[in-house]
Amino acid sequence: MSINVSELIWTILCFLVLLFVLKKLLFDPLIRFMDERKAKVDAGIAAGKEAEAAREANDRELQEKRKAKAAEAAQLLAEARAKDEKARAEALAEAHKQNADAMKDAKAQLQKEEAEAEETLEAQMPELVETLTAALLAGKR
Repeated sequence: MSINVSELIWTILCFLVLLFVLKKLLFDPLIRFMDERKAKVDAGIAAGKEAEAAREANDRELQEKRKAKAAEAAQLLAEARAKDEKARAEALAEAHKQNADAMKDAKAQLQKEEAEAEETLEAQMPELVETLTAALLAGKR
């Protein structure tokens, strides 16, 4: 077996041409495609991280707003309860006052009617005594 130099040179030359063609037509475009894809993936990951950070910031802001609104609602509720309690106390005091006034008026009216009845009775007393005496005397006979 002998080594044919011309065949060896042609084989090496064909191999180098094949490597050059593969590099230009396959490896370079493939590496470029992979680099572009990696850049897109990295950009997507970065955008995802930014979106996550923005979402977390929005969540924190929303929680703070909710706490502020809850505190405001609690304050408004406390104010409303205080106003309601004050209004109830005022209404109760007014009702007690009206009740006391009505009781005074009723007592005054009762005393007035009692005095009138007493005056009427005293005015009719001689007449009643006379009638009673006449009835008693008529009953004994």
